Amino acid sequence: MSDKIDKRLRSERFRQRLDQAMRENGINQSALARKTGVDRSTISQLLKDDGARLPNAQVVGECASALGVSADWLLSLTDNPES
Repeated sequence: MSDKIDKRLRSERFRQRLDQAMRENGINQSALARKTGVDRSTISQLLKDDGARLPNAQVVGECASALGVSADWLLSLTDNPES
């Protein structure tokens, strides 16, 4: 289990990892929204660098599944991106 980290740092890492996984998969915000069933505006908000917003578990799971990574990796609970 990883050490406790501040919510702002966790949300920053989530944004970085979500962006990284999207780039590696060649998926833009609209495509991720379609694959996850989440509004594109929600995906956009998750990628904005303006606070400590983290998505709910459903959205994290959907994003992880669509991008072929683990939800734990997106949330910085592990350094292993494999699902």
